[in-house]
Amino acid sequence: MSVQKPAGRKVASGAIVAMSLLAPLLTAVPADAAPCGGKPGSFGCNPKNVKTIPSDGGGGSGGGSGGGSGPVAPPPPDGLNPNQGVGVAPVPGGNAPLAPAPANTLQLVEEALTTRLLPVPTAHTAPKGTTYVRVKTALWVDGFHVVKTDPVKAGDQIVQATATPVAVLWNLGEATKTCNNAGSEDGKACNYTYQRSSARETGGAYQITATIKWDITWTCEGGDCQGNNGTLPQQPTTSPLTPLTVGEIQTTTNQ
Repeated sequence: MSVQKPAGRKVASGAIVAMSLLAPLLTAVPADAAPCGGKPGSFGCNPKNVKTIPSDGGGGSGGGSGGGSGPVAPPPPDGLNPNQGVGVAPVPGGNAPLAPAPANTLQLVEEALTTRLLPVPTAHTAPKGTTYVRVKTALWVDGFHVVKTDPVKAGDQIVQATATPVAVLWNLGEATKTCNNAGSEDGKACNYTYQRSSARETGGAYQITATIKWDITWTCEGGDCQGNNGTLPQQPTTSPLTPLTVGEIQTTTNQ
């Protein structure tokens, strides 16, 4: 009588045979190719012999942001904010100081004016000290000439000012008179004829003055100049008071 073996034993033995046949095939597949699903470079797979480069921010292979251990930018040069400092190479031993701004040209003009004083005129008359009604009296002054200041230099600027006399205003006690020159001793350039004596004036004399009017200009040469020339308000210089007695010529008639 034959004994029939259970079916379960056949299935188990068949599985053992199948596994023994597949074992050589499984061991022949490279270990690093298995996770790729058969296609290197696909999503979630790193191709063979390709290295993943971490991002600067340390947030993974695809992240470009996030705090990490990337290189730290150097501080910007003195006087610049971080955006302005991009691409500026630091100077060995420290940041180079910024160049100073050019000096203000008008301030240099004011400084130049302090290097020279405008002359104070002296009033002269002929006849000297005493003249007479209806007699032409010559008028003139000293100090009526061009005056230049010393040049003042700062950076790429050379500044100089010039004072030019343009007129003399005479206060003659009885009236005023303007002459566009220094006058002259012969009276041809500037003169005045009195109409009344000075007998009623304090001290019996007119106190006369001469005021020179000066036109002031300046020039600047150099690459730092804020303008190459200009003018300043007119300036006066006045002589000390000078007494002038004006008398009357007495005439006598014989009967």
